[in-house]
Amino acid sequence: MVKALNDVGSLAEWVGSIGGILAVIAAFVAWRVSSRLLTVEQKRDEDRKKADDDRKKAIEREQAELVFVLGARLTQRGKEEEWAIFLYNGSTKPIYNVKVDSQRLNGSSENPSLELGALPPGRFVVPSHPEYGWGALIDLDRSNEAADFLVKGKGQTMITEVAFADSAGKKWCLSGGTKLEEKNTSPQG
Repeated sequence: MVKALNDVGSLAEWVGSIGGILAVIAAFVAWRVSSRLLTVEQKRDEDRKKADDDRKKAIEREQAELVFVLGARLTQRGKEEEWAIFLYNGSTKPIYNVKVDSQRLNGSSENPSLELGALPPGRFVVPSHPEYGWGALIDLDRSNEAADFLVKGKGQTMITEVAFADSAGKKWCLSGGTKLEEKNTSPQG
């Protein structure tokens, strides 16, 4: 019987073997915990990067979101100048290279494009002009001009597209005068 016990090893060998097995188990557990921590940290980094990207996009869009254009009717003017374009820049900085495409209320034809080099902050109206297509830019905050905005029925479709650049030079497009999209400036391939 003593010989049988010697065949299975001494107590020191058993303790060493059990210690080795426990060391392997501890190493495996440590590896699992560290891999889970790494996954958590990677997800946190991705979430932080996404939040930073979203914040950056919001800052880029901030000025452009404060711009809109509507069709308008100037009831105090004669028949040839009663239709107008209302432009609103609610930011504190001007926008540049403004181009407004519009159509007649019945959709029968396009109006001449209105092009402005810059639009300062504020509320403005540009009346139609029988000879030049569009008249001068009128600041509604400094004028007693009354404008009825075309926001119902066929009036909603008067403005077809507005293109402009914000104060940082980023190009934007307002489809229908109100739906903001970043204008793609990459070359077509």
